[in-house]
Formats: sequence, structure tokens, C-alpha cells
Amino acid sequence: MTVTRTPPAAGSLGYTLIELVLVIVIAGILAAVGAPHFFDQATFAQRGYADELAGAFRMAQKAAVASDCPAEVVVAAGAYAVKQQAASGNTCNPSDATWSTAVIGPDGQTVQNSAPNGVVASPAGTWVYNGAGALSTAPATSITVGTHTLSLDATTGYVQVQ
Repeated sequence: MTVTRTPPAAGSLGYTLIELVLVIVIAGILAAVGAPHFFDQATFAQRGYADELAGAFRMAQKAAVASDCPAEVVVAAGAYAVKQQAASGNTCNPSDATWSTAVIGPDGQTVQNSAPNGVVASPAGTWVYNGAGALSTAPATSITVGTHTLSLDATTGYVQVQ
């Protein structure tokens, strides 16, 4: 059995005006619904700051273990800083209550920063890692940054961003 194809009629080439308008309307609806998600930077800023804050906690733990001197992470609503006690000879000075030595990151800069506009970390407080890398002082074991949560394990010092 052979199938024969008949050529289209002269007036049926291309799309009708109704089909073109329908495609344009659907594309417009999709653009109106999807476009705001591409231009809202708040979600990206929150995730970036949460990852940066987690990195600061990891750096504090590494500094405490490497130096066998406690390191602290001070978190305010819109900033953080990582510091250690002042040195006394080849060890830290346990009587130093000012925590005056800034921790230096691998890039040579102090480990501190401010949050982007509209991004807040909660709760504020001071977390202290001991020389074994465990949290010896922690106001909370989770920190919220927008819709993201940093979970801190007090025993191991492990930090996870969710």
C-alpha cells in the first residue's frame, strides 16, 4: 500500500493570526510570572552571606586548632568578625579579655565583613572555639540568614548551611 501525499492548499501555508496571538499571549504570561525571579537579588545575597558566614566559622575553628588558642566569631545583625586572644610568648594570653588579634584568612585579609543591604543574621552573639576545635561558648547552635540556616555542631565544630 502506498501513501500519497497531497500538497497543501495554496492558502494554508504558515500560521494563522489567532495562533500567533495565542503564542505571544502565553509568552507574555510566562515572562510576567518568571521575570521577577531573575531580577530579585535578595535570595542570592542571603545565600552568599550565609556561605560567607559559614566560612568565617570554619576559619575560626581552623585558627583555634592550628594555634591551640581559642578563637571567637562575633556575629552582629549586619556584620561579623573573627578574633583570637593576644599572644603571650609562644602561646595565647588567657587573661586577654579584649580578643585583640584579628584572624587572617588565606587571602591575607582579616576575616570580617558586613552583610549586604537587607540581609540580617540572627541571633547575634559570640561563639568561641577552643584549641580542640569544639565550641566552648555558643549562644545558639543555629544561625538564621534570611531563609537559610547555619547549623553548628558544638562537639565537632562542623558547620552546615541549609
